[in-house]
Amino acid sequence: MPKPTALLRLVAAACLLAAALPQAAGAQDQGAWQWQITPFALAPSIEGTTELGSPAGDVSIDAGDVFDQLQAGGMLQFEGFHASNFGFRLRYGVLDADSTRSSAGSAVPLRYDQNLGEAVVGYRFGSTRNRFEVFGGLRHWDVDTVADLPGGTLRQGGSWSDPIAGLRWQRRLSPEFSVLLEGDVGFAGDSEESWSAMGGLVYDRWERASIYLLYRGLGVEYEEGTRGTGTFFRHDAVTHSLLAGVGFRF
Repeated sequence: MPKPTALLRLVAAACLLAAALPQAAGAQDQGAWQWQITPFALAPSIEGTTELGSPAGDVSIDAGDVFDQLQAGGMLQFEGFHASNFGFRLRYGVLDADSTRSSAGSAVPLRYDQNLGEAVVGYRFGSTRNRFEVFGGLRHWDVDTVADLPGGTLRQGGSWSDPIAGLRWQRRLSPEFSVLLEGDVGFAGDSEESWSAMGGLVYDRWERASIYLLYRGLGVEYEEGTRGTGTFFRHDAVTHSLLAGVGFRF
């Protein structure tokens, strides 16, 4: 689970956004806000390498291209946008898996937990047919890896945050269907590289509910500690996810 300081950071960011946006928008009518909560189910896979430090030498684990024993995967999104087009979005995603991966040519039982929190503020503009949104905020990672090696259990992980900035575009194809594209990059954060790309279809069949079918790619390269010691941890991975969710507006 994410460390308390990370949760406090995200909650504080959300509270500041909620308090500041009505004033930034110059709005007095609080009923002008529209809220939406969207639970997503995930079908994830991952590519990359995780390195864990140990007294006997660093252990490099190839994540492979899929998790074969996913235990839990999901994401919850909550957003609010004002009639003035200012708003915010919060996301929290969980991916837990048990699997067997390769290390130095041998199979290694691996337990992997990835928790991801995001808090951004955005501004929307454009027409009914083409709606754009620029946004910026914070993405926090919490990764925990446990490898069952012949000499014992090795556990290592990291917790870090990255400021992000991105663009979101939604194009109306028909009264009921639209296409959604979103991308962002991390900058001046704890990781060496961080990015996200997402896209898919939105089905607006009902007045207060929409169905989302999306793909998301999420990349990160992070390193901490000293190589060759027990403090070393390196995570270089791209997580691919198919997302299916229903958004409820109120």
